Amino acid sequence: MVGGAGLTGIEAATEIAERFPALRVTLVGTDEPGAMMGAKARAYLGRAPDRLGITRVIGHHITKVLPDAVELADSTLIPADLTLITTGMRVPPLAAESGIDTDPRGRIVVDATLRSVSHPNIHAIGDAAAVRQAWGEIHGTCQSGMPTAAYVADEIARRFRGKKIAPFRFGYIHQPVSLGRADAVIQFTKADDTPGRFHLTGKAAVLYKETVSRSPIPIFGLSRRFAVPVQLYKGGRATARLA
Repeated sequence: MVGGAGLTGIEAATEIAERFPALRVTLVGTDEPGAMMGAKARAYLGRAPDRLGITRVIGHHITKVLPDAVELADSTLIPADLTLITTGMRVPPLAAESGIDTDPRGRIVVDATLRSVSHPNIHAIGDAAAVRQAWGEIHGTCQSGMPTAAYVADEIARRFRGKKIAPFRFGYIHQPVSLGRADAVIQFTKADDTPGRFHLTGKAAVLYKETVSRSPIPIFGLSRRFAVPVQLYKGGRATARLA
């Protein structure tokens, strides 16, 4: 049983079902799989669980994980020999307990240069930071994690050299989802991660996702010799007023 019908849950469920076709895989979530995607990409994604024999239980909250089942909010029990929960992340309480200003989720509240608003000598990146842009709040993915890390490294170096610091700008470009090893769907997005006009499916989407996933290694290798940007898009007009 996979708990959570977000992109991570979808990838986990389809991978398990494809690799172990004799298993009965159930995907439990509050929203339709791929709800954040456009209609065409969402429809393509929705056919993958049917093709792989995955049972979907949508519109339900998991309230308890038992040794041999999960319990839903309406007290229904779904038998499960193994449960994988992909319903999000929880920030360790270290920052809040240390007196650093945090948001309700425990992430460090930062300014436009990713410095703590309460302790300017502390920088926060990735899932540990509550980063806001003109279009809204960034959610934790590798798309934002690597750019925030690279920005902070450059920002610290520039600060030591007495150079001007530009605000952090970021915009999303895609939602890539593997549907097993031989299938995938890519929803290209606007800066705020809402669906754009285009999407990619099938083998072309698999190649695209594999290329993107492998890119950090050669990029970091090149960065030892050259100044290589790790951020493809800064959000365009959606973040321009921050500059």
